[in-house]
Order: sequence, then C-alpha cells, then structure tokens
Amino acid sequence: MKMSRQKLLGALRGLQQERGLLVRRLSRDREMAWGSVSVVRRKCGNPRCRCADGLGHPQTLFLFKDEKKGCRICKLVRRADERRMLKAGENYREFRAGIRRLRAIDSEETRILVAIAGGKAIRYE
Repeated sequence: MKMSRQKLLGALRGLQQERGLLVRRLSRDREMAWGSVSVVRRKCGNPRCRCADGLGHPQTLFLFKDEKKGCRICKLVRRADERRMLKAGENYREFRAGIRRLRAIDSEETRILVAIAGGKAIRYE
C-alpha cells in the first residue's frame, strides 16, 4: 500500500517530534549504573528452610558489566548503596530502551525519506 506524499510527511513530522522528546528524556541528568544490577539468590544451608527446595533467599546485589577484553566483571554492591544502585540500574535499562527506540525511529525516517524521494524520481526510459 502506497502512502500519499502528505501522509508520509505527516508521519515524518510525528517521528521528528518523538525523536525530540526522546533525546530530551535521554539527556536528562540522572545517575546510571553502566551494566546490569542484579539480586543474587543463595541457599542458606539450613535443610529445613523453605529455600532448600526453592530458589534461595535474595541476599546480595551485584553490578555485572562487560569489559573490552570480552570478560564479564562482577562487583558486589555495598548494602548502603543498594537502593541507589537499583535506581541507577533502572535508569540504565530505560536509557537502553530509549536508544533502541531512537534506532527504530532512524530506520523508519530513512524508509519514509526513500519513499518520498522515489515519488519525485524521474523515470527515464
């Protein structure tokens, strides 16, 4: 289904508005944990504890990040910093999702611009 030039331009304007909002949101001054912040569950060792047959107790918080050498680094987060790191990890996930959306917008804008240019192309025979 071909869209008219006016509809294509309208879609392009909508994407540009979304891009502006997204760039403003991504450039906000927020702390981010550069990597994955995860709670590690461990079994306590008591055979009568409910964790013996389950996943374990949530015990420690770690920051996992990939280094340039292909290694994965794991850092223990201090108890005093847990709340801050969890929020920073959430901010990082939101940032990554925003970057993925920005790439999708780029792709869609390119598709629309190619369609507009194709409509203006001279067909020489």
